[in-house]
Order: sequence, then C-alpha cells, then structure tokens
Amino acid sequence: MNYFVMVCEGKHPVAPINVSPRIPGWMLGRVVDTPAELPLQYVLNPKYPGNPKAMYDEKSVPIMHDSVRVALEAAGVSNIQYFDAALSNPLTGEIRNDYKAFNIVGLVACADMAASQMMGTSSSTMGDADFHSLVIDESKTGGALMFRLAENISAIVVHKQVKDAITAAGLPGFVFYGPGEWSG
Repeated sequence: MNYFVMVCEGKHPVAPINVSPRIPGWMLGRVVDTPAELPLQYVLNPKYPGNPKAMYDEKSVPIMHDSVRVALEAAGVSNIQYFDAALSNPLTGEIRNDYKAFNIVGLVACADMAASQMMGTSSSTMGDADFHSLVIDESKTGGALMFRLAENISAIVVHKQVKDAITAAGLPGFVFYGPGEWSG
C-alpha cells in the first residue's frame, strides 16, 4: 500500500476560514495564472475561535503553512504552484504571512472502480464522484508523489514517501486514509 488520501483535520479547536479569494480554475489540476493582487487574503471565522490548521483545502483557493511546503519539497513533490497569502484573525488582529496559497498541478484517474464503493449520489465518475470507500489502483498513478484524484478532485492523494515526510516533520492534524478508508 503506497498511496493515501491526505486530509488535514487540524488541532482542536480548529479555526475555520470565513473569507477566501475566489479565483476560477483552482483545484482542477492545471496551471493557473498568477493572481493580480498578492498576497491573497484569507480571514478566519471570528465565530469559531481556535487554532489555524496547517493546511486548508476546503475553499476555492487552498492554503498551507510554510512547514507543510518545506516537508513536501523535502519529499520530492514538485508539481505545486505557490502564491503569497495573508491569513488574518479578526479576534486578535494577527496577520500571518507564513502561509502560501497552493495549486496542485495534476489530476490522475486511478480509482479502482471495481474495488471502491460508490455512494450513488452522483451520476458522474469523474470530477465529483462520491465514494463510500475509495481504493487506488497503484498501476495507474505513474509513480506521482502527490496529485488530485480525477474522479473526485477534492481528494488529495499522496505517495507513502510524502506521508512519511509529513509524519517525520511532526505536523499536527494530518490524517492519511488507506485503501477503502476514505469517503467523500
């Protein structure tokens, strides 16, 4: 088992992002143009105070802490675009510049559809397919270290080498789902 779906749940209590930029084309696996205004502005939700996560991937333009970027680069990941970002906390007034917006370049269609279990909530099997349990067909990954799953672009798939680098760096809140464990 060499591939995992990577999710950052954060460290409790988690401060969700309330405002993020809306730029078309992010999360589609292709190169995006550099935004006109940098740094990209993010605002934490003041209704839910807590700790910022090391990586947010729930908004149209995802961001990660510099420590995650360093771990990914150390693992050999080279297919990510990074852009300056500012993460502000309206409760404390703090503005953090140690985050980068990121865009993973590469979609890989590698779900083992025979071994995976679909939810049946979408008629699509590409882009927004819903899984009860996902199994990766490793023969279709081309050895990529990190990519978005073509069948469900919200899934970030990483090689064991990346999982090991994130774990070794001691970055909090990361969860790695193996075969049949991820649903989304």
